[in-house]
Amino acid sequence: MSSPPPSLSLLKLQRLRELKQLQAEIRQREAERLRRIDVFGLLDYVPTARQQLFHDAEEFAVLMGGAAGGGKSKALTMEAIRACVRYPGIRVGAFRRTYGELKESLLAELASVGYAGALGASWNGTEYELRFPNGSLLMFRYAESLKDSTRRQGGQYQLLVFDELTLTPPDVVAFLESRLRTGRGDVPVIGVRAGTNPGGPGHGGVKQRYVDATSYGERVVIDERGRTVRFIPSKLADNPHVNREYADDLKALPEKLRRAFLDGDWESFMGQALSEWRHERHTIAPIALPASWRRYVGIDWGYTAPWCVLWAAVDEDGRVWFYRELYATQVGEAEQARRILAAEAADEQVAARYADDSMWATRGDAQAVADVYAQHGVPLTAAGKGPGSRLSGLQRWHSYLAEAPACPHHRAQGWETCPKVHVFTTCANLIRTLPVLPHAMSGNPEDVDTHAEDHAYDAGRYLLINLGGGARFHFPAPEPAVRALDPNVQGAAPVAAPPSIGGFPILSGGDPWAL
Repeated sequence: MSSPPPSLSLLKLQRLRELKQLQAEIRQREAERLRRIDVFGLLDYVPTARQQLFHDAEEFAVLMGGAAGGGKSKALTMEAIRACVRYPGIRVGAFRRTYGELKESLLAELASVGYAGALGASWNGTEYELRFPNGSLLMFRYAESLKDSTRRQGGQYQLLVFDELTLTPPDVVAFLESRLRTGRGDVPVIGVRAGTNPGGPGHGGVKQRYVDATSYGERVVIDERGRTVRFIPSKLADNPHVNREYADDLKALPEKLRRAFLDGDWESFMGQALSEWRHERHTIAPIALPASWRRYVGIDWGYTAPWCVLWAAVDEDGRVWFYRELYATQVGEAEQARRILAAEAADEQVAARYADDSMWATRGDAQAVADVYAQHGVPLTAAGKGPGSRLSGLQRWHSYLAEAPACPHHRAQGWETCPKVHVFTTCANLIRTLPVLPHAMSGNPEDVDTHAEDHAYDAGRYLLINLGGGARFHFPAPEPAVRALDPNVQGAAPVAAPPSIGGFPILSGGDPWAL
């Protein structure tokens, strides 16, 4: 007995499957054809060896960084165009901090290749968007603040391009990266491609993620979210198209700018707020500290932004030893107080906890943060933020980072001097963020950049500014080095001991904590 013929609905369903399969095969063939298109050749672009490494990279996040003149902006623009050709329907966001900067870099590079007209692209000068015949879209945007970046909240990208990544505030970069997603199986998420010189509010985070983690580009690493990260160092010598006059201009820059822009040096940069920092001198492995030393705490409050607590002991000479830190986000004030008490030893006596004045502010019906702390056994003292306190705090950091006659610990190691502040290596976030903190790029240039990660700096600032007049050092009366002749006495008489050593007063007894 023969089987009944398939129903009309089954025939339609089968036909629909065949059409979908055919469409998928057509898309795959088209994608393969587009991948074979010589995008760079059609745009008359010949990458340097370093640029070619950048274009060949397949990791999720790739940074080409270091010296100026390495062709980073050109490589970024060309990479964005090639991605639009290779992946139909892709959305690419190309960012700089301001429109003026965007106009002088990525948009200038785009104009130099005729707005990719050789590839059939069309330029919308009003929206700053480049559209491709295959439905891909390259959008040029500025993002100087989190408010700027949240304007893109409804959008999604499959590739983000950042020119001068360190100049873009870290929270802006983080928010834009959260927009990386796709709603189509045939449109992949490529990730992040960036270029930058050292310096700027994002210097610390970029250095940590790309430079330090990869040992200056020696290896590819996997971040906490399982994404691959690569750093490609850039040198001026990598670009044979740079003229000699440009190279000579870079060589004539002040030392810090020259090291950053000519040598691609990530350890020192123009605008560095605390250039006195030296890791090998300011950090110390944890040691036992005498119980007689007074303990103080500095607190910078935050919830979405990091909350930071620093503990410090002050020795007989007024030298400060930071020995513990707490650093976290999204921790409520009651839990913050509990964590502070849990971190402290049962017999640990804290003389004062200096905290951000904003912790006493009321917010609607909510209790002041300082009141919540007090209810949970952590009384606070206002740091006393007022006119001029920010600059005074920065100066206090400068004074404590400076060298002074060596402490007993370092004298035993043969040091003649050591800094007036020591930081235990367990204070990882203070060590990480303090040396990369830049000066403000707007407002008062003598202040630090509040868009940078300044939370540990502020916690330390509140503590240091409340320690009175600064470090004062005790020394035994030195043996006289010179003897003067007395005309009335046979032989020689000793000259009075000098009143100070290295500019620090010599105190004989008395209260070392007195002002």
